[in-house]
Amino acid sequence: MALSRLGTRSRPVDFTWPGFVDVMASLLMVFVFVLLVFVLIQANLAHRLSGQDASLSELRRELSMLGELLSLERDASASLSADLSRTRNQLELAENSNSALNIELASLTSQLAMSQTEKETLAATLAAEKLRATAAVDKATAKIAAQQERLDMLGSQLAETGAQLADLQQTSATTADALAAEKVISADAQKEVNKLVVAMQSLEDELSRLRRLLSEKERQSVEDKVAIANLGKALNNALANKVQELQKFKSEFFGKLRDILKDRSDVRVVGDRFVFPSEVLFAPGKATIGDTGKQQLGDIANAITDIVGDIPSDIPWVLQIDGHTDTIPVRGYYTDNWDLSTERALSVVRFLISMGVPADKLAATGYGEFQPIAEGNTAEARGKNRRIELTLTQRVNIGTN
Repeated sequence: MALSRLGTRSRPVDFTWPGFVDVMASLLMVFVFVLLVFVLIQANLAHRLSGQDASLSELRRELSMLGELLSLERDASASLSADLSRTRNQLELAENSNSALNIELASLTSQLAMSQTEKETLAATLAAEKLRATAAVDKATAKIAAQQERLDMLGSQLAETGAQLADLQQTSATTADALAAEKVISADAQKEVNKLVVAMQSLEDELSRLRRLLSEKERQSVEDKVAIANLGKALNNALANKVQELQKFKSEFFGKLRDILKDRSDVRVVGDRFVFPSEVLFAPGKATIGDTGKQQLGDIANAITDIVGDIPSDIPWVLQIDGHTDTIPVRGYYTDNWDLSTERALSVVRFLISMGVPADKLAATGYGEFQPIAEGNTAEARGKNRRIELTLTQRVNIGTN
């Protein structure tokens, strides 16, 4: 309030507006704080959503990789199945060849039996037909030897075919084991894919929940804005009512002070302020109230105590005591004119408290030489600037929760 009177000492000033501005500034700070909290909540939710999207993208990438691995496994399984089919075909061909060799071996055995019969027949007729029999025997023996050689060769081929058959059976078993292993790997990969699908579904559900929460917060923010606007209107109305009530008591207070000070030409009324020359209350360069000043302040204290009981307790008012000096530097006890003006204002406050004025209704401020009401460096101007100002004004109470 003191700063609002800079450069306005020459005309009446209404100090109701600064209090209203203080209230609006406080409400603005509350609104900014609520808005900051909302922005932080939105930033946090956006950060969490971006983290969930990143996780979802990573899971999708892993799912794609697993799908590719599953495709490769399926291709390998198909290749192994084809190899197994070819092996089975080769095995079937070998079995067919073995069957043909067995048939041929049976035929040769049968032929061998027939040759043995012929040999016995030739032996029986050997005596009668020695020459023919000898030739026939030689021929039959040669034939038997040739057939025996062929039989041995067929036996070797049969052994080799059996070995090949064993190798093919072993290859078939190995291929079957590999196919079974591939099926197990494919089953494991499918289980992993199912787990990833479940995890992705869970992340999508969480993302949906966060989106619903963000929508709810936005709706709540709109409701809060409406509530703040309504609160501001209600506070403005209440403040206007309190200002009007305080104005009524201020007029009564000014009327009493005018009656008390009507015989003093040196005490001036400037707007809503009573201006006392410092010489009325203090000696030059001092902050101790003299006897004349105590008498004047005593009358003012009585007027204040008379009106205190009439002002409702819910009207926040305060009597502001402002100390001012001229530009002449101080010497001695006080550091500077700031110190002297503040001590003079405090002396008035302490005296009024001793006269029964409530301490919570008083405030003291020192301005030094920096708030002059008269320009220039003449004795008259310095005398006007050395002053004590009393102002009944409104105090803005900012409650805490």
